[in-house]
Amino acid sequence: MAKRSQPETEAAPATQQVVTGNTEKKFERLLTFVVVRDGSRVSDREYSTANDPFAIGERNFWKRVATNHSHGERVAIVQYDAKMHRVW
Repeated sequence: MAKRSQPETEAAPATQQVVTGNTEKKFERLLTFVVVRDGSRVSDREYSTANDPFAIGERNFWKRVATNHSHGERVAIVQYDAKMHRVW
């Protein structure tokens, strides 16, 4: 079989920015919080505030787990960091 030549297309830019007039708007991630145990993320959800009742309930659950079944690691609600708290 012979190769067919495909028409060349220009590659799309790697990042997209919205430009309106003289100002540039960059996409920003909203501030969110997660529950961590000994520095590692244990919550599946991200919460909008640290005082969210569901976040506090999940923190209390993980505190009981750390107290009863482990060596009492520190459990806290911290600000989400994309590099440290990513889910694999």
